[in-house]
Amino acid sequence: MNYEEAVELKNKNEHLIGQKYRGGTIEELIIRPTNQKEFEAFSKSYLRTMDAELSIQPFIGNDLTVDAVCDRAKIRTNNIFFRTEIGNLLDEQLDVKF
Repeated sequence: MNYEEAVELKNKNEHLIGQKYRGGTIEELIIRPTNQKEFEAFSKSYLRTMDAELSIQPFIGNDLTVDAVCDRAKIRTNNIFFRTEIGNLLDEQLDVKF
């Protein structure tokens, strides 16, 4: 999806923040590149800055998706980046809006 579509999807699903997902708590929805190499570059920036908006800027013209990020504190303390594509939340019967 393009950037505008990703922003719309993210905004429609802000209500998911704070909900439980597989033992964690959804703390943030982020827009990220779908391409693996681009995702690796995005991840490095995101993990360094913890700023998804800043980290996505170089990839705005590319194919994107929306992920839910759980337990952000574990990113810094344990180097665990627990995220899943927003569509996977349907498996947990969360109210995802497309």
